[in-house]
Amino acid sequence: MTRVSAQTAAPAMFRQPTVVDTRRTVTAWAGISVSGVAVALTLIGQGKWIALVGAMLLATVPVGAAVMCWLDSGDAFAQAGLTLVLSLAATGVFSASMIWSGQWHPRAMFAVLTLASFVSCVVRLSVRGRAMEWGPSVMRRNPPLPQLACLLVGLGAWAYGVSEVRLATVGPFGLLASANVWFFLGLALMLTSGLLELYQPRPRVWLLSTYLAALIIGIHAVVPIIDAVPEYGWVYKHIGIVQALGQYGHITDPSNIYQQWPALFSAVASISDVAHVGPLSFAAWGPVFFELTNALLLLGLFRVLGTDRRRAFLALFLYEGLICWIGQDYMSPQAFGYLLWFGILIILMRWLLIPAPNRSRNGLLARVRAPFFVKQLQPYEATRAQMIISATLIAVIFFAIVAAHQLTPYMAIAGVGALVLLGLVRRGGLLLLMMAAIALGYLAPRYGLISQQFGGIFSGGNALENASGVGVTHHGANDVTADVVHVLSVCMWLGTLVAIAYQRRELGRVATAVALAFSPFVILVAQSYGGEAIYRVYLFSAPWCALLIARALAKIPITIWHRPLTISLCAFALAAGMQGLYGPVNVETYMPAELAGSLWIYSHAAPNSLIVLAANNFPTRETADYNSYDVQPIPSDPQLRETWVNEGNVSAVEAWIGSLGRSSVYVIFSRSMAAYASYYGAPSGYAQLASAVQNRPGWSVIYRNSDTLIYRYILTNDD
Repeated sequence: MTRVSAQTAAPAMFRQPTVVDTRRTVTAWAGISVSGVAVALTLIGQGKWIALVGAMLLATVPVGAAVMCWLDSGDAFAQAGLTLVLSLAATGVFSASMIWSGQWHPRAMFAVLTLASFVSCVVRLSVRGRAMEWGPSVMRRNPPLPQLACLLVGLGAWAYGVSEVRLATVGPFGLLASANVWFFLGLALMLTSGLLELYQPRPRVWLLSTYLAALIIGIHAVVPIIDAVPEYGWVYKHIGIVQALGQYGHITDPSNIYQQWPALFSAVASISDVAHVGPLSFAAWGPVFFELTNALLLLGLFRVLGTDRRRAFLALFLYEGLICWIGQDYMSPQAFGYLLWFGILIILMRWLLIPAPNRSRNGLLARVRAPFFVKQLQPYEATRAQMIISATLIAVIFFAIVAAHQLTPYMAIAGVGALVLLGLVRRGGLLLLMMAAIALGYLAPRYGLISQQFGGIFSGGNALENASGVGVTHHGANDVTADVVHVLSVCMWLGTLVAIAYQRRELGRVATAVALAFSPFVILVAQSYGGEAIYRVYLFSAPWCALLIARALAKIPITIWHRPLTISLCAFALAAGMQGLYGPVNVETYMPAELAGSLWIYSHAAPNSLIVLAANNFPTRETADYNSYDVQPIPSDPQLRETWVNEGNVSAVEAWIGSLGRSSVYVIFSRSMAAYASYYGAPSGYAQLASAVQNRPGWSVIYRNSDTLIYRYILTNDD
């Protein structure tokens, strides 16, 4: 799809979009057929994975198809991505509305939404016809047998390598230091073969998509396959919220910030309820789902921006390596909001961009903006009705983001604000005002909770301090992994600056990407977000950094070293990103036996019991009645800024437990806690405490399995 620059687009100011009715027709047929299949799967497979697939289809296709069968986004990936985003946003908003009203009927919700989708799609086909025109099959003309063979061999080698991994034997330097050669060979084949396809005279989109999907699975499916238990301790808190909302159908803990922002949790609860499959069964696959869907949205977004297939896919291959270490793609509100944000951008880029202003305009603002319009890509034309519909869809999606996460709405406002300042958005001031009104309107009645628990919106104007990250005491292997991701981050941003400088003579072609790459840094002026703001900045910046670097690489004249350079850069990003992801895998993953121990205590301990964690690294709060128990890690971890109890001193630990005034006390030790203490060097007295209480009066073992040891502690008279 070729666009005309603003300088040569006289007299027309807009590019007329190439409307392909097949996209809308396919969308309508998808809405009808997927709805029928999804309903059948949920009915015949209750309690099984097949019903879960059906429920996921209900949550991701019908509503979006009902809308997108009337709109053409200009690209197949964008069409599918917007169908997904609109469906997820509607599922989140309607599910949250049921929670707020106390009327929990997810099956009725899906039934109504699916019926409405069916009617819309049928009407669309009746009005515009049912025919679909398909182009000639590239695969039939030229079967890519060598490329498919490389893909299959790569997947096979990777699968064999994964089958040989045992998390219990992974060392302190993580998975990459413990995996065998087959694991690396498989990943290398998938990455290299995919990149080499980019150099074909006509790279095949379907083949590139297959390689990209295989690489994403190769990166993120390792833990779900070999462990089947969700990683990261905070995922279990999210699971508990989902369980509580699904079981009770209303907010059960008003003081819990997650329940006050329930869009994702209520959506997952709806899916779980319809399928009769608990979130513990599928939460481990969250990273695979979010990374695959993010890739779909980004491909559509890059294509709508006029990026050709080579640059778009190169940016995605680079992005997957840059982003994989950040760990923000698990089942979480930020992952949900991040996905929806891409949908907003597609709508904005497709229907709300405006061309460069007339060069005859004077004034300071016009002069500042002028460099960003040099050789600007001509935006698509949109009718007034399309602009109104676009603004409405953005409002709905943005409300879903606002109702899901506390920080993401302001990251989105910063991104849109940067585009408005450059003068790239039609009626951008009104759009910003609408987004601010939604965000602040939702925040206002809940601000007291944030102020009480987190000190308010602003955490100081020191951007450097806010960018310092989570305070972690690096120790040994942890220090190495941290240094690797720091180097990767610096290389990404420096490489982006070099890429911008290289393309400075046509800044208008990359102005949108530049604005979106650096606008997230605005957040650091106001918020540290508990030390995590810098990770959100990296997350929102990375897609555009990858695109800018990919564009610069594509502009370099093709020479004998061009392919090795491209492959080497992507391989470096992938290796460094995976070290960041799987370096602490021994700490951030849990064994099934540990989850079994956690579920045991929630099913056997009396309500209001005190559950003490010897180290803050254990799956907890994953049940619907999580709020009936008081879970407290011993305050002896400098990473949590809690260092006033020495765990090596058992008497001090007992005194602290006694100060909490609970008669029913359980203390947990586990494999993951021992790994955590060894990896971070804190809490320093963990091993001494675990040894000292074995034969100590008042401490009795009430549960034991291969990875978990639970004591019942009875306060003595001395306490």
